[in-house]
Amino acid sequence: MPRCHAGTFVLAPLAISTSAHAADAPLSVATCPSKSLHAFALGPGTRFQSLLVPNVAIRNGGDGSTEITAVEFELMANGAVVDTRRLSGQELAARAKAGSAVQNGLLQLFPSQFCDGGLLGANPKLSATTSMASGTSILVPNETFAWRGSRDALRIRITALRDGKPESSSLLVPIDTAGAKTSMRFPLTGTWFVAVAGTPHGAHRWALPEAFAYDIVRLGAGNLSYKNKGERFQDYYAYGAPVLAVADGTVREVVSDQPEDPAVLRRPDESLEAYGERSGQIQQALLQKGDHALVGNSVLIDHGNGEYSVYAHLKTGAPLVHVGQKVAAGTQIGWLGGSGNSTEPHLHFHLCDAPSTLHCAGIPPAFTNVELPYADAPRTIEAGDIVIAK
Repeated sequence: MPRCHAGTFVLAPLAISTSAHAADAPLSVATCPSKSLHAFALGPGTRFQSLLVPNVAIRNGGDGSTEITAVEFELMANGAVVDTRRLSGQELAARAKAGSAVQNGLLQLFPSQFCDGGLLGANPKLSATTSMASGTSILVPNETFAWRGSRDALRIRITALRDGKPESSSLLVPIDTAGAKTSMRFPLTGTWFVAVAGTPHGAHRWALPEAFAYDIVRLGAGNLSYKNKGERFQDYYAYGAPVLAVADGTVREVVSDQPEDPAVLRRPDESLEAYGERSGQIQQALLQKGDHALVGNSVLIDHGNGEYSVYAHLKTGAPLVHVGQKVAAGTQIGWLGGSGNSTEPHLHFHLCDAPSTLHCAGIPPAFTNVELPYADAPRTIEAGDIVIAK
């Protein structure tokens, strides 16, 4: 098994457009992202689905304070409500308190996780309770859902009391269960281990650009991802593998000058706890240097359909492709490496909805040339899968 989670850029900055709160509305609700929310298949085909709603913001744009009494999430199919979740009382108060905690550093470190001010405003004031003064907001983070069958929209209903009088607001957001429009091949050939995927319990799922991303490593003797002591990048079985374009497209961005620092590797005598603390410090230093330092050497390809593939943590050196180049599916675009915020050599791959490695929202990909030898039937690739790509 890999030594540690092959970290990429969890909670790294991103920017996603969202509908702003109505400026003149006394009570309004918004999400980030807002155009649609992507579901993730939990089983064969699309029979079992999951959904994570990263951020819901409720804003008091009226005069005086208002008391939020309930937040209802309604999963819908063909215009009918199928499932309902109601937050009120102590449960809603706990959500408000948890949401307000982002003011203690997360908003400042990762403002684009909240749409760079588009969701909460330039200088947000978050209430830690269900009582909202004028100009303040409540943030309800990370609501998760799972269902069997079909759901095509999520309606969020807010009810409140202002001066003893009821008021309400609602928002309808489409749910996309189709995933990528682009037909894709796996970005590597041969047999690989998917350490992290878009499954709801995985670390990627909580960061919008990489919500459906894969961290891919290769295993060798003893089911380890490295030989010898794993002190060099060359010790890792994945290192130097050809990375391939998943579909026809146009190269939009190439980064090839980011260093590969062996200090990111776990030391042979280092405990997991000590390594976790040290790698966190490395990530913080990379954050201060910007997107390229986090992502490392990378290629971004435009496939049309508003879909862009990202290949991150590549080897340092002369790029194999250039901006503006047309590439076909299967074209080699780089070599698997260990640059950027990576705990060991691996390929981080994700598909997103804007021409940026981080400033986008993730889209679930699907591949036409993979076999899951330990799956009962064809299904979405999940964390822990062995994948054979032909």
